[in-house]
Amino acid sequence: MVHVVTKMKNKRGFLLAEETLKIIIAVISIGFLIYFLAALYYNNKNSKDLELAEASLEHLTESINSNLNEVEIYNPGGWIILSWPYKNENKIPNSCLNLGWQSCICIAENVNIFQRAAKLFSATKDQTEELLENSDEGVCLENTKILTVKGEAQKNGIVIEPPMKLNIDYTDKTIIKA
Repeated sequence: MVHVVTKMKNKRGFLLAEETLKIIIAVISIGFLIYFLAALYYNNKNSKDLELAEASLEHLTESINSNLNEVEIYNPGGWIILSWPYKNENKIPNSCLNLGWQSCICIAENVNIFQRAAKLFSATKDQTEELLENSDEGVCLENTKILTVKGEAQKNGIVIEPPMKLNIDYTDKTIIKA
């Protein structure tokens, strides 16, 4: 009788380890599934926002070429409008430089609060430096009239808050938020 009880205890321990292993594998599988779905969602969202940024930038440059003094920008919300070069700086994004442009206007994804917090504790570059090196962060078009975007808090950026009106001053060569 003692011999039978020992075998049952071993079976119970074996079953417990087997069930634990199944639970661990299930949790890992669910984790991978959640990661995959989140990556798929954000990739689709980013490509849609990039298309909206391109359409907004084309609308802005068409308004500039038509000498309009005011233009409305609707999308993508939270992104930022930048221009290069700014004042006496000779910096210009590689995507503009490679096309031989002397000046360009770009719409780039704005850095969110979590990325800003991470950048405070690391030696990473700011969003303008990132866009200078990596054209995947936004979309740029040639700035033939060499206008400068002047933001409030940032040295040369205006955060898009839909609906947003921009005033274009051709004598001062500036674009400011209305």
